[in-house]
Formats: sequence, structure tokens, C-alpha cells
Amino acid sequence: MKGQFHPVKSNEECESIIRGTYQGVLSMAAGDEPYALPLNHAFVDGRVYFHCANVGRKLGGLARTPQVMYVISKYYGDPAELAVAMKCHGHWESVIAEGSARIVEEDAELIACMKTYMAYYGHGDYQHGDDLLGRTKMIVVDVERMTARREYDEFRTDYWTWEPETSA
Repeated sequence: MKGQFHPVKSNEECESIIRGTYQGVLSMAAGDEPYALPLNHAFVDGRVYFHCANVGRKLGGLARTPQVMYVISKYYGDPAELAVAMKCHGHWESVIAEGSARIVEEDAELIACMKTYMAYYGHGDYQHGDDLLGRTKMIVVDVERMTARREYDEFRTDYWTWEPETSA
């Protein structure tokens, strides 16, 4: 029945929705105001990686309040079909990741994070230019929890939760 939320723990389902995506919306606090912005990302081993310029509202906000939410949403289909059928439900998926963001400060870690980021985009042989360190920052979000949703139509929606892997 629609409207009931009984998620099943499945890191695999959550990660399958993220896999192959490259863009989402980062939501955070910037002072006393909410702030959201679309960003490219890499999701690797329970972390979300972003790159950005050395200055900006995003960095200031994260320095004060590192807790963030990152949303990825994918719609499969043609919105025109919904209009013709007079429906508002279609096949789509979304993930909401919550965690603590940190700005990478050390040069060696910045280079390692940029290599991880570029490998996600298929550039495993990435070599940074000499100007990388002077003009680029990396942000890493250690994901603490994640929820995912896949809606097939107005009658069927699946929900999942994700938890960080723990070492035994």
C-alpha cells in the first residue's frame, strides 16, 4: 500500500541507484540560512567526493556546520506520458545521503582524493597539474546514513536504508 514506509536495509540497493550517477544537490546551512547547490560527485567506499574552488559560500558554510544532506534523483520516462495519462507517478529513484563533510587541507590527501574522484569518471590514469593545489579544494562527506526510494507507479514503491560498513 502506498504511503507506508517500511525500509529494508540494503546497502546494495542504495549503492545501485548511485552507481553511474554524476550529479546531485548538496544541502547545508550557510550561516542561518539553508543553502543547496547542484554538484558533480563521486561515491566510493561510503564517501561522497566533491571538488570546488578555493573560496566560496559552500566552504564557509561547511567550516561552520559540517552536517550535510546530498540528494540524487533519477526519473525514467517521458514527463509527457504522465500528462497524457493524467498521473503524477512514474518510475523514478532517489537517494538521500546524510553525513559529515570535511574540507581536505593536506596536499597529499587532496591529490589522493582527486585521483579517486577522477577514477570514478573513468580517468584512472589521472595526473594532476602543477596548479591543482593552488586552485582546487576537495570536500569529502563520510556518509553516516542513507535512504533510497524506487517508485514504479502509484501502487508500488520500495524503500531501503544504508549503513556504513563496520570492521569486525
